[in-house]
Amino acid sequence: MFQRFLEDDNGHTLGCPEEQDSVMKPTAYQWKLKDKLFYALAIIPFLTGFVGTVYLLSTYSALLMLIWLALYIVTNVFQAGCCVGCPYRGQYCPALCGVYLGNFLSGILYKDKQFEQAFFEHNAKAGETMLFICIVFPLYWIFNTGWYLVPVYLLLLGVHFLIFMPTQCEKCGYNTTCPGGQTWLNCRQKLGFQRNLGE
Repeated sequence: MFQRFLEDDNGHTLGCPEEQDSVMKPTAYQWKLKDKLFYALAIIPFLTGFVGTVYLLSTYSALLMLIWLALYIVTNVFQAGCCVGCPYRGQYCPALCGVYLGNFLSGILYKDKQFEQAFFEHNAKAGETMLFICIVFPLYWIFNTGWYLVPVYLLLLGVHFLIFMPTQCEKCGYNTTCPGGQTWLNCRQKLGFQRNLGE
């Protein structure tokens, strides 16, 4: 559920839905050059796995490749729904698993829409499901090509998450609402990590 905080662990001021007619207006953290470099570093393993998977699926069938790309685009559409209310919409926004397209689609599809909890939760659940499908979908053909490629594929995703979450989710002004941000904050609390690991 939407967490009603006046201030999060990073000092970001957050709006209260009841007081703002369900319009969430968090104060945006201003991304620095170092943050963007960490994002670029985090996106390398993701792009390596993504491009490699596209090529691998294309060697089996162009249709398989197009289906997987279509699933990824649908994931971005649901992400666009989650971006409603995000202070970074239409601007630079480090996107987990490269769902950067959702940032721009949100400004087109939901230009005048304001944050609504039910709408957000619907898109968040659908987006998480679609992301899981996108990750699992190519596994059969990856394994069929060579079993050793499966751990490589999963390792690339793991490295992406391990670099991205502590350096990007930690500072994001939307992290108490975004599912990825909430996941990181929960993990950090359980593991006893100190905040601002990306600094």
